[in-house]
Amino acid sequence: MKRSLRRLLTASAICLGAGIVLAGTPLPNPPFTTGGFVPPDSLVFKQEVTVGKLLSKYALGKAKCDWSALIALQLAYEPANMGKVPAVQQKWTDCKANNLTRYNVSRDKLLVKGTPACLDQAGIDGIRDQIDAQFPGLGAIVYCDGDAKAPDPVTGLNIPDKKQEVEGEVAAAKVAAKAGILAGKCYSLALKYAFKFAGAIPPEFLTKIDGCFTKASTSADGAMDKLNQTQKLPDCLPVDDAKTLAATVIGVAGQFNDENYCASPSGAFVESPEAS
Repeated sequence: MKRSLRRLLTASAICLGAGIVLAGTPLPNPPFTTGGFVPPDSLVFKQEVTVGKLLSKYALGKAKCDWSALIALQLAYEPANMGKVPAVQQKWTDCKANNLTRYNVSRDKLLVKGTPACLDQAGIDGIRDQIDAQFPGLGAIVYCDGDAKAPDPVTGLNIPDKKQEVEGEVAAAKVAAKAGILAGKCYSLALKYAFKFAGAIPPEFLTKIDGCFTKASTSADGAMDKLNQTQKLPDCLPVDDAKTLAATVIGVAGQFNDENYCASPSGAFVESPEAS
């Protein structure tokens, strides 16, 4: 009996030392307001983090297609350049298709290696679809000047008629995107601590996480103030609206945590077919 007890205690110590969560442990709120679970082991932890990076890369690539198209279309919609509009539109279409192809290739590589059951192809693509759904609403806020075309029929973007306006809109969009990326890193840091401490993040580490989010917010606000002070923001995007946009993007960064960090220990991890 003593020997059996000793073996049980030894096994428990090994599990705890390896950072394995033995029961479905919800992610702590704060900062995970939408839910999710502490990864059951280090393998799932790495897979979920990698999926998150894949989705962030996809979103940034999609945004870059819009930035390039907006600048090019502002020039193309000038009366002397109208013949160039179809080529710019096609370039945007190709950019979006190439971004999706890169996403698909990277996603398939992850699936071959093995992912949590909740992050099979349908699960990952479901989050991507929700990211896609965010773009029109956010774009309508930042790409607000449509004096040249409202909207362009192919890209769906409002096109300004002045170079300074389009440059200001793209600059504001980049600030908001950077804020979202920083917030994503804050959530990754929080996930790391949640995993390390089995869901109970100590106060001193919660302070670090809070500081991370504060930095993302204050940096964005400062950048928007600078754009406003240098008169780069268009009239349709007051500085307070620009700051609200950045705050919204920071919020979106945590909107899908429950679907990204979804695995629980009840058989949630599916190995690659090659591993069996």
